[in-house]
Amino acid sequence: MERINYPLLTDIVKRHKEEIEEILSRHDLDIALKTARLRLLVRQIAEELSGNTGYGSIDEFFEDYDRGSSPLIKLEGEGVRYGEVIILKDCPMVTVFDLFKNGNGFPEYWKKMPEEYMTHFKNEAILHPLCIIHQRFRDELASRIKKGNSVVHSIAVACRSTSSGKIVYSEFGLQIANMEKEALELIINGRACAFVVK
Repeated sequence: MERINYPLLTDIVKRHKEEIEEILSRHDLDIALKTARLRLLVRQIAEELSGNTGYGSIDEFFEDYDRGSSPLIKLEGEGVRYGEVIILKDCPMVTVFDLFKNGNGFPEYWKKMPEEYMTHFKNEAILHPLCIIHQRFRDELASRIKKGNSVVHSIAVACRSTSSGKIVYSEFGLQIANMEKEALELIINGRACAFVVK
């Protein structure tokens, strides 16, 4: 039987499930404080990421991504690139969903948090609480990758549910990617989330 190689992010979430769940389930924290604590946790864990990667330019980064050897691919799995826009083939969080379920399915916070998050952070796009973890890790790793005199930046554009097909968009991400929803919808179909890399 062939062994499946999961992205690094899947293993990180498994190892830190209790810490993540403790933050997500806190009733005494609003969405801004939960997000701040998640970001802090991501920074603390980020030493596990393969940082200090350097490229002479963003074009060199994209060449490495296209070869399949980018640190982002190791973190979250393979994507398909359309210029500066990358669309992940699979969500790296799907395989850990069951860890966060209780006897009756997902807890109440799981259902409420995405709407609360996108209302408070209007330029974001998430479908479930683990999207926050995923995007923060991607951003943290990107900020450690040099491109000439600067660093790589990642900006969420959209998230697509691999089970229902529902898509949520970041208007800011669409602007940065210089894409219309209709054009993105055509290329994201059958895949997971989209982000732009600058």
